[in-house]
Amino acid sequence: MKAHFILHAACSLLLSSCATYSVSRVTTNQLATTTGLDPSNVAEISAQMTESLLASGALKRKGNDGRSIVAISTFRNNTSLYDFDPNLVFNRIKVTLNRTGQAYSYVQNDRFVSANRSAVSRENKVREFLGETKTSSGPSPQYTLTLELIENHAQLGARVTQKAYQIHMTANDINSGLSVWEDLQDIAKVGRRSAIGF
Repeated sequence: MKAHFILHAACSLLLSSCATYSVSRVTTNQLATTTGLDPSNVAEISAQMTESLLASGALKRKGNDGRSIVAISTFRNNTSLYDFDPNLVFNRIKVTLNRTGQAYSYVQNDRFVSANRSAVSRENKVREFLGETKTSSGPSPQYTLTLELIENHAQLGARVTQKAYQIHMTANDINSGLSVWEDLQDIAKVGRRSAIGF
């Protein structure tokens, strides 16, 4: 009888705990916002900045097929968000650039790109020694993109925290070394703690 009661109680507990948890798929716009950088914020701002770059006409130098080649070269994270994944920015930039048909893009520290270029470089040293024609590692970029993430925050009283993030994007002409386009976008957040509770 006692064993039957314990089994019944265990089953009831298991069923009740399972019944209170459910999962459903949502879009990034439906995610709860935080005082940090939300994926939807980063995606939207990155796309806006890339569209601004394309609309500016700054990418004047083109390859043989009429497209510019843009290398995403540097990302500086000057925030307390040490675990921020720069691919949240990189991926949106690459998708926006490539979809328009105006530019190709890649990330310079991509390990597959780096491995291929290193292999071609080693092969060309041998070819040079043997007096053979060198192999191309692919077309060179005409432009680089550098990105910086900046943070500023303040405590406004005991229960209000204000955070401001800034994304700074610069397009540089590789031949001249000059910055041909820049943009800054801000993402501001205010967090409030209720007067009751912790």
